[in-house]
Amino acid sequence: MPERSMRPCTYPGCSNLVRGGRCELHRAKPFQRFQRDQAIQRLYNTARWKRRRAEQLAREPWCAECLQLEQYTPATDADHIERHNGDLQKFFSGKLQSLCHAHHSRKTAEEVGFTAQGRGAKNVLARGDQSEWGQPREINSQCGESS
Repeated sequence: MPERSMRPCTYPGCSNLVRGGRCELHRAKPFQRFQRDQAIQRLYNTARWKRRRAEQLAREPWCAECLQLEQYTPATDADHIERHNGDLQKFFSGKLQSLCHAHHSRKTAEEVGFTAQGRGAKNVLARGDQSEWGQPREINSQCGESS
């Protein structure tokens, strides 16, 4: 049976030849969710943490980040201002702030290495393949220049 002819990668500006789709360099990587260590995750299921979280949200019912923008958004998450990394002392007695889910997710993603620009943006920015405005730029493979 005849094989498919080689074609350029479908990634904009890439001239690598492939049988179909994208080359190995531009093939989408499977998304890996952030998973917290099981020992740390168990701390969030204790009655002590649940009580402390409820007290924090009752004391500060509005998202601290939204308040700085003069917006009133109900807080849903009690956030450790300083990362605890499993330290029981910091976990149960560290300073907390109330945040809405969106702000808490963004803060957590930045702490674990993701960026607010979405998954994969960290790799693009680390390679320096961005314009002066910070947007990813395509590489023109014909002459090796960037647009």
